[in-house]
Amino acid sequence: MKLLLIIFILILLIIAGCSSTKYTKESLDKLANCLADKNVKEYGTFWCPNCAKQQKMFGLSYNIIVERGVYVECDARGKNPQSELCLNKNVQKYPDWEFADGSRYIGVQDLEFLAEKAGCEKPIEK
Repeated sequence: MKLLLIIFILILLIIAGCSSTKYTKESLDKLANCLADKNVKEYGTFWCPNCAKQQKMFGLSYNIIVERGVYVECDARGKNPQSELCLNKNVQKYPDWEFADGSRYIGVQDLEFLAEKAGCEKPIEK
């Protein structure tokens, strides 16, 4: 019985440790929707490791980023590619974040920075 309890506790700890983000799902959904509303773009590629890190920071809310057109796939081999747009925007490194004011930031960005820069509410920690 003790062994089962120990195994159960270990599984719970592993699951808790695998959480992809420190923010609540609701606040991440809100941020993702706000970024879309503010016409923010994230140019990236499906094979980019930094893009994967950025995606992980949003957790499941990244689906909103994709569905609402914040994420722009720059590799012609990717899903729904917009390679021509990336060329026109002179995207050379990924991720490349573009804001409504025309400013751009390259690399993985802190979610609180993205919120502040876009004029969105900062995500709430769990």
